[in-house]
Amino acid sequence: MSPRPTTLCHVAERSDSLEDFGRHFRDWLHELRQWSSRPRVARAVRDEPPLLAGKFAGGGVADAWLAAYAEEISRRLARPAPAWAAGQGRVSAEPWFATTSPQPALRWAALRDSPGPFKRRNLYTAGIDLPLALRAGRPAKDDAEKRRVNAERQRRFRARRRADWRRLQALLAGR
Repeated sequence: MSPRPTTLCHVAERSDSLEDFGRHFRDWLHELRQWSSRPRVARAVRDEPPLLAGKFAGGGVADAWLAAYAEEISRRLARPAPAWAAGQGRVSAEPWFATTSPQPALRWAALRDSPGPFKRRNLYTAGIDLPLALRAGRPAKDDAEKRRVNAERQRRFRARRRADWRRLQALLAGR
């Protein structure tokens, strides 16, 4: 079992069908829920995903969906959207509605409530799942990062103690 995708680029690279895309995208959203660091979230949308329009049916909608999410995330981070999100092929050729219901009221709600980046890409959804839990202060560190930082701190401490010992030996030798 491969690890969950951590960037929009990984989502696109792993998708061979619209169903794959949906599954990988949901996995990416699950990963996003666990992050609290703005730079880490920004890195997740920075690199340009490959275009999916020619790869499978519905790929054009997937391309537009990725660009809309990248722009919406950048807006929430108060950063400029990545340049690739405004590129060619990142707008759905036909209007796409998240609802398959024939009820006009649901389509009107989607037209009214879709976030701007989605509307600009011809995507209409009553709401999006964007689970950002960004906190002020230092981002959480994983165990590997903590071990690396602690090992570096120990190296610096030991180097200072060696230098102190050499200075003490030099003082004692100079008596």
